[in-house]
Amino acid sequence: MMEEGSGVLRRGRGLLVTSLGVAIFLAYLAWSNPFRVLTEVGRFDPITFLLAVLLNYAGLFFFALSWFLLLKVLGVGVSAWRAVQATFVSLFVVWMIPIPVGTEIIRAYLVRGEENSDAGKAIASVVVHKAYYNVAFGVLIGAAALMVTVLRGGTIPVRPELVWFVVAFAVVSSILFGMLLSPSLLGWAYGRSPEWLRLRLFDRFSDPKLGEGGFSQVIVEIDSAVQGLRSRPAHNLLSLLMVAFHWSTGSVTAYMVALSLGRRIDFWVIVLIYAVIEFIQQLNILIPSGLGVVDAGLTGAFVLIGIPLPLAAAISLLTRLATYWFELVLCAVVSFRYGYRESLREYLE
Repeated sequence: MMEEGSGVLRRGRGLLVTSLGVAIFLAYLAWSNPFRVLTEVGRFDPITFLLAVLLNYAGLFFFALSWFLLLKVLGVGVSAWRAVQATFVSLFVVWMIPIPVGTEIIRAYLVRGEENSDAGKAIASVVVHKAYYNVAFGVLIGAAALMVTVLRGGTIPVRPELVWFVVAFAVVSSILFGMLLSPSLLGWAYGRSPEWLRLRLFDRFSDPKLGEGGFSQVIVEIDSAVQGLRSRPAHNLLSLLMVAFHWSTGSVTAYMVALSLGRRIDFWVIVLIYAVIEFIQQLNILIPSGLGVVDAGLTGAFVLIGIPLPLAAAISLLTRLATYWFELVLCAVVSFRYGYRESLREYLE
């Protein structure tokens, strides 16, 4: 009875924050009025926009396949399509219910029982993959900042200290994720964690048949998996490059969307803007995908570089359509076909 009550409470809370996001989004549309630009005859080039959508989709598949490559290095018997399915399910669930590092936890949960897999390999694959994402994130932002300020003698369009903070965040978080693969650190963290955290996080990846020593075995498995990953540097580099391609497609999509509306914006400036907005979205743990908040932030950033508000809002709206709404539809179709509720029943309880 108590579990049913907590479930109703979670659903009510989810409906509340989603409603808040929708309200913010509608207020943002009323304030910015992007439709004034979108309805101008001949202003919008649908072919360029369609190419931007397809490129963004390609980046999404590259993201899933870069993780698949790490799984193959570890000898996990999972197909490329199965890795894509698990990735899309994790993205869909986290879009609906913001969970810190939720995509990593869910993907590890879904592949831990695959052929020749175990909890250690599953966890190591997603932790390394997340570290690669942050490395690519930091390198691309740093390169963009240097291109804008040093090579072109310009200024960073948003607050410079915020941009460098995002770079530092990417570097530090990559180091922290790498440290999570240390057996001694994992053992210390598990031993010092409160009971509720063990039950909700660590023990979900343990075999209950192993009793109290369950997660200790997982730590041994993680250590073995890390050694396996270190033995294949070329595959790791390829996975990193594929993640970098995925990250860059968001900025390229925004660049192409602006072109579809007849406005050319410096690509490296867009990288900086998109990176800051992406950082804000990663910090969001309340409103699903920062609905309304991210849209307004992206619009405001474009206004800062001299784009009129209605045009900035139109670019933001179409960029989010390509990088959020169309992605959400694709991941939702795959997730429902895959039967994500049944696969994640224990996790979502």
